[in-house]
Amino acid sequence: MIEGSYTFSFDALMKGELGLTAACGTYFAESASYCLRTHTHPNPVRLSLSGDRSGSGDLVWNRVDEAHRRTHADLQEAVEFGACAIGIIIAVQLTGLSGVERSVKGTGIDFWLVKDSDERGIFQRSARLEASGILTGGETAIRARVKQKLAQTNPTDKAGLPAYVAVVEFGSPQARFLAKSGKVREQ
Repeated sequence: MIEGSYTFSFDALMKGELGLTAACGTYFAESASYCLRTHTHPNPVRLSLSGDRSGSGDLVWNRVDEAHRRTHADLQEAVEFGACAIGIIIAVQLTGLSGVERSVKGTGIDFWLVKDSDERGIFQRSARLEASGILTGGETAIRARVKQKLAQTNPTDKAGLPAYVAVVEFGSPQARFLAKSGKVREQ
């Protein structure tokens, strides 16, 4: 992959190929698409990426209609789940890990990043992912959210696995993706 040149798509997430069910992946992708539509972004939209890797890429999102508006009218929830969709597809592409597993409450993270297989067997937890969204906000809001989310991962530090934070701002749109300590490691 060329540094700084990316293409992001919800296809694998919506097909259930990243560890979550197709229904869940589709709901997350619809949420992200609805948030992008509220800002009347074109499709695909140029997503600015910062953090451990910088650059931008095309984010291909899904068509939104009246049924989506009725489904995702709670913008706070749409932003939360939409950020999960974008955070997952960025994490999978940048870390080289193959998918995710939903985490339970109280762990300080949203997902475990997993490999298809390794010497321990299939679907081993390899890293942690915390995703967060902001409908509209500037650099100050993004920096504050990143700081908050990095600290939030503390309960699972004892796992000894890298923690990644993805903060998605839908207005620009942009995503800040970084590792808790050090650079993003391709697995």
